[in-house]
Amino acid sequence: MEHSFEHISFRLDYLEKWREIAIRPSPQDCNIEDEVMLCKEDDDLFELSRLCLDVRKQLNVNLPPHELALDDILVVRGSTIPNAGSGLFYEPSGNSDEVVKAGSTMCYCTGHRHNFFSQKSLSDRSYLMNVAGDILVDPGPMLSIKARYINDPLNEEIVNCKFVADPAHFRCAVVATRDIRSGEELFVSYGDMYWSQQSYLGTVKVGSVAFYNALST
Repeated sequence: MEHSFEHISFRLDYLEKWREIAIRPSPQDCNIEDEVMLCKEDDDLFELSRLCLDVRKQLNVNLPPHELALDDILVVRGSTIPNAGSGLFYEPSGNSDEVVKAGSTMCYCTGHRHNFFSQKSLSDRSYLMNVAGDILVDPGPMLSIKARYINDPLNEEIVNCKFVADPAHFRCAVVATRDIRSGEELFVSYGDMYWSQQSYLGTVKVGSVAFYNALST
C-alpha cells in the first residue's frame, strides 16, 4: 500500500519518539503495521530501530519537490579546483554582465533527511550536512540538488557563498557573501569539522578575488 509523505512522516515521528524516549503512540494513532508492538509488555528496541530506519527510507524516496532559487542559471561542469571533479557556476543566459548581489540566495542544500541515529547506517557520508541540532541532510543521492556540486577552495579569500541554516525546511540556503559575476564558480567553506572527518585532503585553490576578477576582464 502506498502512503503519502505526510503519513510516512507522522509514522516516523511516533516511531522515533517510541524508540528514543519510550513514548508509545495511542492505538488510534498507531499504524496498522505497528499495532502488534503495542500488544507487547516490553518494547523491542531492536525492532523499533529497524522500523525507524525502514520508515525513514520510505520517507526519503517520497520527499516533496524541493524549492528552487537561481537553479536554472547555475551550471554544473568541471571545477577550476584541480582534481575536485564537478563544480557549480553562475552562468546567466543573455546578459553576460548580470551580477548576483551579495545576500542573494543562490540555491538550497537539502536532500535525504536524517538524524544522528539514521546517518550511522549510511555507507557514504561525504555529502552529509548537519543543518541544526539533530537535523541532517544528505544531497548525495539526489543529483538534482545543485548545492551538492559546490566545492570548498580551502582559501577564504575566494569563498563567495555561505550556508545559512533553515531547519524548519530541512535545508541550508546557499547565500552569496559578495557580488557574484557571470562565469564565476561558487565556493563555500565546509568548515574544520567536515575536513577533520575526511580520510583525504582537499586541494587549496591559490589566488584571491582580485586576481580572478582581473583574469576575466
